Amino acid sequence: MPAAIPYIRFSTGKQRHGNSEERQHQMVMSWLGQNPNHTLSDLKYSDLGKSGYKGDHIKDGGGFAMLLEAVEAGAIKPGDVVLVEAIDRTGRLSPLKMLNTIISPIIEAGVSIVTLDDNVTYDSGSIAGGHLFLLVAKIQAAHGYSKQLSERVTASYGIRRQQAIEGKSIKRWAPIWLTVDGVLKEAIAPYIKQAFEWYVSGIGKTTIANRLRGSGVPELATCSGPTVEAWLRNKAAIGTWEYHKGKEDAEDIPNVYEPVVTPELFMQAQRRKKEVATKPRERTSKHFLVGLVKCGVCGSSYIIHHKDGKPNNLRCGTYHRLKKAGCTNDETIPYQVAVYIYSETATHWVDKALQKVQLTVNDKRKLVLENERDTLTASIKTLTEKAVALDIPELWNKLEEESNRRKFVDEELSVLERTPDAGGGFAAVLAQDQMVSS
Repeated sequence: MPAAIPYIRFSTGKQRHGNSEERQHQMVMSWLGQNPNHTLSDLKYSDLGKSGYKGDHIKDGGGFAMLLEAVEAGAIKPGDVVLVEAIDRTGRLSPLKMLNTIISPIIEAGVSIVTLDDNVTYDSGSIAGGHLFLLVAKIQAAHGYSKQLSERVTASYGIRRQQAIEGKSIKRWAPIWLTVDGVLKEAIAPYIKQAFEWYVSGIGKTTIANRLRGSGVPELATCSGPTVEAWLRNKAAIGTWEYHKGKEDAEDIPNVYEPVVTPELFMQAQRRKKEVATKPRERTSKHFLVGLVKCGVCGSSYIIHHKDGKPNNLRCGTYHRLKKAGCTNDETIPYQVAVYIYSETATHWVDKALQKVQLTVNDKRKLVLENERDTLTASIKTLTEKAVALDIPELWNKLEEESNRRKFVDEELSVLERTPDAGGGFAAVLAQDQMVSS
């Protein structure tokens, strides 16, 4: 008995939350109910949120690409049928590409395509009998519609880009702390700023997400570590629109939105992300004392013992696990004593943590330069690859220009590393030396 292989596709993420997938599934079930001579195949293919106009569904990893591979390998056999809601679900490429790349490989293998919206079967017999003209007409209509829509979207983006450059307000999708007009939401913005400050001071993204979920703000109720990660790298936080991000014509347009953090705080977050990328993953403890109290014998962290569900005392973690084979320190510290010592000494270390957020003049300049250097390095790498491959004089000139700029940035950074900050200056350093010597 021949098998029916369902293929489901829709192109936008918004349709994922609608009924497109369910509707297509129901159409498949309805067709099978009316055609008892076919069985439902174990093979099912889908491309949810992938563009048929751009051909994302036939690229590596695409569902339709795998369907074509199954046809070629014989897993989908002659006599089987591929069920699609409409012919444009198989793609919205140009007519020639649709026929040569998508339709022909299936039909020439003896497999039929059934469009469920009009119950038309496309196979070698029907194509020879006149369905080819119907098929081409549908393909042309689908491609033409998508092309027109794409041009409208591109034109709309171009208009909004020009408006953004001119400092005019634009409407577009915005992150959680902004309205579509780019204005801060007063109920959410302080929490986003707090998330950046927590991250810069050393708190992990998952812990930040846990704290935000506990804020009681409905919009933050589903906040997660990856959510915080996305916020930290989104330049909308400093008011910048990353126009066509990831594409060749990508451009950062500043002052499009109302910023939620300062440029310095944003760059500090990027620097910390870069620093922790090469370190082992760390986990922030649920209790604030864990990690702060260290064993004077072996250097390991003290752990907290509970009694009747409440913290009672602290003990060396190594001794707790291995006894004297690991550490000879078997002393315990009453929990309240540790809390008292913390309250008497924490202020100094809190001040040191705040210094990471409250930057000096030189620190701010160094952040700007470090950020520019990272951008230049990435650009130089791309330009080098293109210049070698294409050997265009303008590319070599641009490469030389950006290499010279990076050299200048490196020189200024070198100077700042050895120059006391203007906010304190040599007088402050001298005064500090005198205090030490006295």
